[in-house]
Amino acid sequence: MSQSESTPGNYAPPRLSLGLGAVATLAVFVLVAPAPAPLGIATLGTLLGVLGIVRDQDVLCSLGGIGLFGSVLLAGTAEHSAVWLLGASIPVVLAWATARYACRLGRQVGHGVPTHRVELVHAVSTLAILVGGGGVGYLAYHGAVTSTSPLALGLLLLAAVAFTVALR
Repeated sequence: MSQSESTPGNYAPPRLSLGLGAVATLAVFVLVAPAPAPLGIATLGTLLGVLGIVRDQDVLCSLGGIGLFGSVLLAGTAEHSAVWLLGASIPVVLAWATARYACRLGRQVGHGVPTHRVELVHAVSTLAILVGGGGVGYLAYHGAVTSTSPLALGLLLLAAVAFTVALR
């Protein structure tokens, strides 16, 4: 069923994906909590994401993810290292990916269809990609900081591209 064929009464976002997204969002709140400005941006991002899920609009889910990412960037540039930024971006992308997946899956299957297995597969594979990409990014960053190797910078760029492609 395409988005244009979806009826409002048939749409029901899967609860497991929503729960995983909520846990990831709470992790972002814990990471940015000491600073009030990033906390406000994270709150706005969360509200936009929830509104996107309720209204079944991918654009609002994406704007919510951008808000969460912006809060991590603002908190990280003020007080933390690049390694903290890399680690803190993992729950941001996990929250965004699970929210968008919940919307799309809910739109496709509607009410009453068990989706726990496919949701778990999506969540675990997304988390594996995030941790793997973050690990490669950390290794490249560590190599770039300890030496000015162009190979390390190239690996960092490759990790960022592979990370983005793998999420699609």
